Amino acid sequence: MSTRRAEEEAAATLARLGLDAEALRAGRVDVVRVAPLMAGSDAAALAAALGELPSPAVAELLAALEPHARDRAARKAIRRTLYRLAQRGVPRPPPPPTAPPPARAAEPVVEGLVSAVDGRGDRLVWLLRALPTGGSLLVTAQLNEPEGLRDVHAAELGRKALRALRERLEREAGLRLVPAEWRTLDALLVEAHERAGGGERERDYLRVRPRLTGEPPAAASEPVSARVAPAGAEESAALVAGSAALLGEREFETWWPTPEAAAPFAGEIAAARESPLVVSRLAQEDRLREILRRTARALFPPAVLARRLAGTAYVLAETARPAAARQALAVAGALAARPEDAADIPFVAALVERALAGLLARDSEEQRGALVVTPGQFLRDRASSRPGRTRG
Repeated sequence: MSTRRAEEEAAATLARLGLDAEALRAGRVDVVRVAPLMAGSDAAALAAALGELPSPAVAELLAALEPHARDRAARKAIRRTLYRLAQRGVPRPPPPPTAPPPARAAEPVVEGLVSAVDGRGDRLVWLLRALPTGGSLLVTAQLNEPEGLRDVHAAELGRKALRALRERLEREAGLRLVPAEWRTLDALLVEAHERAGGGERERDYLRVRPRLTGEPPAAASEPVSARVAPAGAEESAALVAGSAALLGEREFETWWPTPEAAAPFAGEIAAARESPLVVSRLAQEDRLREILRRTARALFPPAVLARRLAGTAYVLAETARPAAARQALAVAGALAARPEDAADIPFVAALVERALAGLLARDSEEQRGALVVTPGQFLRDRASSRPGRTRG
């Protein structure tokens, strides 16, 4: 078929579709006008007819029509026509710019605050998200090691109310909150929620979490302060050896077991003291040491104590006490590595001594000169042989 005959048939096809061949060749027909035809049954015929109008305007129109093609066959027809036009000297136009992906909504800015761990294993976590209307959404949670989430609450507060609440906590409860990476705290709360079993509204963190973030939670781990560098093996051993000094830090003032928990072990020591059997000092110390080991495992389980120390070490570091933080981390590492030797760590031994000292205070003065040492004397002798403690 001659070129002229092909162009005439193409013009007739285009006319049947309501299009003017000369207007198309001159670029006076836009893609909006032609696009609906690419979704119909005449898509292939339209593409073939346009291929008989060799002009850059037609090539650009074809390239713009490809995204509107209804199926694979129509798209192939357009590409075939563009190839034919290129053979006739009409350069293939560059593909139309792709639309940028829709902008992802920015995650809301969240702040995190955390307290040290107290004697019951509790600590407070705050997560705050700024609200577009002013003020902040405050999520407060109390989590326990090892029991998990104790309670969680959400409220919208203004800056003044937030500042007053934080000052009141520090003034009346001695509870100091320090900034921490909110994603780390969020992960701890998700873990604590799962350990506590969720369910109850007051303990359901996942109920309020969507108001803070839509991100998946990270893996749970204790916050790590950039102010403290990891200690080497030799330095860690020295830090552990002097760790009884940690009891001078105010964060450890409440690290006491309940009298009910300590009483059975104090009773064992009292029974050993009152035994009518006279044994050597060495034998009595061995018996006492075995009781103290069991006391340490029961009152201060190594895994629980290690995690409480790691959490408190972060607060120590963030409140300008890096030396104490390093010591707490060294003890936590020793507990994790050698839980069976926990009672031999000076910090743990000092905790046990402090827990039992009041219950053993009834040791009589006359025992001072006795040949057989009493448990109370044994504890006091061990305490007095340690370096003095400093308060931070």
